[in-house]
Amino acid sequence: MYYDPVCKSVLRPDQVKTSYTYKDKSYEFCCDECRDKFSQDPEQYIGKNFLQRFLYRLAESNAEEFKGENLSCH
Repeated sequence: MYYDPVCKSVLRPDQVKTSYTYKDKSYEFCCDECRDKFSQDPEQYIGKNFLQRFLYRLAESNAEEFKGENLSCH
């Protein structure tokens, strides 16, 4: 499972449309629009927001629990 830091969607691998690498870490996104917003100011989405970092880790650690659910921001 992946977490889109812009729209906060939890994504299955087949829902990932694009990615962006920042500081040697890959971030996955549901669409080009989310990726483009992130690339303008990555720290806005990952740098200081505890809740976003928590949700990202939660999505990664509970990947099997979300398996099969159709979660999307669009």
